[in-house]
Amino acid sequence: MGVVAVFLFGLLALAVVALVVLLVLAVAAGTKRAAERRQGLAALAHHREWEYRPSDPGLVDRFTGAPFGRGHGRRADNVLLGRYDGRSFAAFDYQYTTGSGEDSSRHAYSVVALSLGVRAPELAVGPTGTLRRWVDSLTGRDIEIGDPVFDAAFTVHSPAPAFAADVLLSDVRDVMRHHPALSWRITGDSLLVIRSGAHAPAEIDAKLHLMDALLDRIPGHVWDRLQGEQPR
Repeated sequence: MGVVAVFLFGLLALAVVALVVLLVLAVAAGTKRAAERRQGLAALAHHREWEYRPSDPGLVDRFTGAPFGRGHGRRADNVLLGRYDGRSFAAFDYQYTTGSGEDSSRHAYSVVALSLGVRAPELAVGPTGTLRRWVDSLTGRDIEIGDPVFDAAFTVHSPAPAFAADVLLSDVRDVMRHHPALSWRITGDSLLVIRSGAHAPAEIDAKLHLMDALLDRIPGHVWDRLQGEQPR
């Protein structure tokens, strides 16, 4: 083997070693960040008198619509359970896998669910052009509220147009205007806010505050009617 060949072989070996070291460091850094986040969530739960669970299989099939029910290997991890302003909530990481082997992909989402206290018709609201991924379970249609500025900025989807109109009065629309990137969905007995990735501990309080503000601005007669429609 010539000198040049030995030199090139040595460079290749160094490159392989460097790549392995970088991969090990990246895995270690990711593991450290995940551990720190778990500790942060557990600390937040302790401070707010909530409950932290490493995982909760009961939440995997708790809700319908995207991204739930997709793929395989579905999990609900890093779960926070508690009450916020008198309403029960669950915040968790939702994950599932599509494909298999080398062609598999892992999909991760942040979910915050705030209880309505009653069951309600399906309703999804979000920025025009970004909502559709979250409403594939709805059988309704796009609804115009009659507010040209709001209708241009947001898409409303529901099988119950009258319910959507009752919920999206001016106070609720004002909250949406101040948070133009927000997408939310009412499904069953819960208000859901979902995004790709994982929430930081501080993000949960901010989301719950915003979701609570939305629910507080829904007129009382809507809640009274829903309560009267509940199965006996």
